[in-house]
Amino acid sequence: MQQDYKTLAIYVLTLFVVVLLIVLKKQQDHLTELENDIVETEITTISPDTLEEQTSSQTPVETAKVPMRGVIGLIIDDFGYRNDHVSNGFLQLPGKLTYAIIPGHDYSQLFSKKAYDAGYEIIVHLPMENIGKTYGEEEYVLMSYFQDDEIKNRINKAFDLLPESIGLNNHQGSRGTADSRVMTLVAGVIKEKKKFFIDSRTTNNSLAETTMRKYGVPTNKRDVFLDNELDEEKIKIQLLELADVSEEKGIAIGIGHVKPQTLNVLAKEIPVLQKKGFRFEFVSNLVY
Repeated sequence: MQQDYKTLAIYVLTLFVVVLLIVLKKQQDHLTELENDIVETEITTISPDTLEEQTSSQTPVETAKVPMRGVIGLIIDDFGYRNDHVSNGFLQLPGKLTYAIIPGHDYSQLFSKKAYDAGYEIIVHLPMENIGKTYGEEEYVLMSYFQDDEIKNRINKAFDLLPESIGLNNHQGSRGTADSRVMTLVAGVIKEKKKFFIDSRTTNNSLAETTMRKYGVPTNKRDVFLDNELDEEKIKIQLLELADVSEEKGIAIGIGHVKPQTLNVLAKEIPVLQKKGFRFEFVSNLVY
């Protein structure tokens, strides 16, 4: 009997140990599972140098902005006569400049293409009758006594000769621009071709601008001549006058000529005016 109790005690003890081991094993598995579920957060340290680089790269750089003071449309007349260091010098000037080319001269077509390829704006500088003697360009000049068809044909011929041109201004023309019939015919051709007209204002009696507006042709007029006197100091004074007019009116149009004195002044003064807040713009953007 005593032996049976001893056997039973051993059995119970063994069973207890087995149960205990099973419980301990389950606890160990649970702990292992918890360890596997733990996500360690990696902390990245940034050195002071790196932080400074990031900060400086994110800091906007403030640049001084010069306020707009005026818009200048600058036309240079009389290209076509020459192909030399002076005419080529105008192809080095900064800004959106407009070059007016007289049709029918030795270098008219050559310079038109050169200037266009260099990024300048091209217009026809069309000869028109003067009150005094009308010089040159007999094949293209518009005389007030011409028949309507002759006037139209000559305008069309000039545009055909200079396909880069997108507008027209008058060369001379103190009589022609004061003639209502002539200006009406000019307006008709320009409107049909979807071009624009700039009145050079070679006479106070000009009807060009008013006629263009009457027939819906985009137009504007010259405000200042730069180089009626071929003296560099006087040309500079006129250029500054043009800038003053643009500041007062918002926009202003000036006309100069293919002269070495004019080139010298523009090469020096255009960058100065640009830094002061004056913008040089194609005249096609200044017509209405």
